[in-house]
Parts: sequence; structure tokens; C-alpha cells
Amino acid sequence: MINMTEVQRILVTFDQDQIQIIRSLKGFGTEDAETVRSIVMAYLSEHNYIKQASIDRDRVTEESDRKYKLARARGNY
Repeated sequence: MINMTEVQRILVTFDQDQIQIIRSLKGFGTEDAETVRSIVMAYLSEHNYIKQASIDRDRVTEESDRKYKLARARGNY
């Protein structure tokens, strides 16, 4: 579920030819915004940006957990 406090809106502008292409795509969504969002997410996924962001987030979480466990073992928590 999406936390609405984390949602950001971005205004983008397309010319008529671009809008026609977006609206001709099937399977990406029923509304223009949903279609554009799906296209962007597909692009990011295809180019491994989403995977890399997930790896980076996991690395930060693991480092934080490691530091917490070390501090706890030393009696700092």
C-alpha cells in the first residue's frame, strides 16, 4: 500500500504526437497518468535502476542492523 505522505506529483508536458503514442499503448493502464507511470517504471526496471535502488536500500539496512547488534553486544543499548 502506498503511504500518501510519500507521494510526489511531477508535472510533465507532452506534445500531441507524444500523447497519441501514449494513448495508443495497451496494457499500461487506463488513465494517461497510470500509463506514463507504468512506462517510467518499466524503463527504470529494464535498466536496473529499481534493482540497484533495492540493493542499496538493503545494504544500508544491513549496515544499520550490524551497527545496532554491535552496540547492543557492547551494552550500549
